[in-house]
Amino acid sequence: METSLILVRPGSQKREVPLNRARSVIGRRDDCQIRIPLNSVSRQHCELVRDGDRLSVRDLGSSNGTYVNQKKVVEQVLNAGDLLAVGPCVFVVRIGGKPAEIDPNSGMLGAAPTSGERTPSQADAKTISSKVPAAGPLVDANEGSSEFGFDFDLDDDDDSQPKL
Repeated sequence: METSLILVRPGSQKREVPLNRARSVIGRRDDCQIRIPLNSVSRQHCELVRDGDRLSVRDLGSSNGTYVNQKKVVEQVLNAGDLLAVGPCVFVVRIGGKPAEIDPNSGMLGAAPTSGERTPSQADAKTISSKVPAAGPLVDANEGSSEFGFDFDLDDDDDSQPKL
């Protein structure tokens, strides 16, 4: 089953990161498959594991936590449309082409809640995301990611994983 993460930022284009490996680590270390070189992201922050049609995330003891739909998680199965927050970066989980439309403003819903803030439920996030049409095309896979303030460092020995 085809799975990917869609980086979303309000007012920006979206960036799709295909998940072609059984295990992908998100973090700021150079050897992470999805590299986010920001101090708020741990060296090895979390891992994504594909097992058949199932995708799950597991926090790797990060300092600031891993969030799914604004809830801090240690380990959780991900569903299509879930919002995964790692540091300031918010990704929409796409599984089997769903959700087809992604609201670039959904990133505001996926960030870790701050004190006193209302935490939208998973239903709120999916409802809001599905009502607003997606803006603009996905960024070309060969285009640099500097506009997002970090890069996807996917160039290791596995040639089946595209280089972004």
